Amino acid sequence: MSLPDIVEMSLDYLEKGGEVIIPLIGISFWMWFLIFKKLVELYVYRKDETPAPNHQKELSSGTADLKGWKGRLVEEFLRNCSFDPEADKKLLTVVVKKQLITLEKGVKTILVLASVAPLLGLLGTVTGMITTFDVISIFGTGNAKALAAGISEALITTQTGLIVAIPGLFMGNFLSREVQRFHDRMDRFGLSFYRLFESDPDLARKYVMGVNR
Repeated sequence: MSLPDIVEMSLDYLEKGGEVIIPLIGISFWMWFLIFKKLVELYVYRKDETPAPNHQKELSSGTADLKGWKGRLVEEFLRNCSFDPEADKKLLTVVVKKQLITLEKGVKTILVLASVAPLLGLLGTVTGMITTFDVISIFGTGNAKALAAGISEALITTQTGLIVAIPGLFMGNFLSREVQRFHDRMDRFGLSFYRLFESDPDLARKYVMGVNR
């Protein structure tokens, strides 16, 4: 079977789903765009990350690699630090939270879209059954073609909603777990840096001078 035949069959199949199929397709494209975007973002975060065992060595050497999320975290903290222990501890918490918000962006939207898809499928089921009952009220059960159209709309929208929702929920939960892992790494790295910052003020000032050059 050629590609044009497959496309034609797919379009014919979706057309039978009625008007509800249009927002379902839109949700699917939007959701998968966000999924691929977030996967690329996590790949970049992971690629730029120095392995955890090197955190302390990297920081204590005074040559922290200011790239990726660690670089952004360190740089923003140092630009705003006051060398006041209480204020700097709160600042670090805010900076880590800010990085996490950037990383979390889009994950909740993916889960919401995946949750909405089966509801739209259910709406299509209802409209399809209404169409079927309208046909029955007008023609009785003798018009098989008209009955089939309503039943097809009900079944196709339900199926499409589930096809969109199941992988979307799986990927949304997967991305949510990955974000949580990065959150834990950010917390550990932030704590390592803050301990160094607190225990070695001279090295901390060296960092500050390097960042503010």
